[in-house]
Amino acid sequence: MRENIIAAARACDYARLAKLVDENGQGVRFTFGEGNDAVAYWKEEEARDVPVLARIAQVLELPYAKEGDLYYWPSVHITGLKSAKDWKPLVGIYPEAQLKAMQKDNGSYLGLRVGIDKAGDWQLAVAGD
Repeated sequence: MRENIIAAARACDYARLAKLVDENGQGVRFTFGEGNDAVAYWKEEEARDVPVLARIAQVLELPYAKEGDLYYWPSVHITGLKSAKDWKPLVGIYPEAQLKAMQKDNGSYLGLRVGIDKAGDWQLAVAGD
């Protein structure tokens, strides 16, 4: 699943992403707000110059951490941002100002995270708290 998501996100293949969202279950959590169409939401974000598809692909290339039955990318969503080493992989994914804001927020990673369960079901691709 991970590799398929990366390929579809890098290609901006919304049709393939739509299939992956529901491939093994009933959609993914993509926002803490309203909405039930992840692909429509991502299209809106991209139109507002938020590089959500690039970020999905980029975080899926970072180390992961497992919590319960879910694998989370990037691992810092679970392990936290405790040192400069933890922040380094996020450089280039987020603007410097956004990274500094996360650092001021007790080192909490509130950026995009992707979760896939052990059965390969894509569960989430969400940012914020």
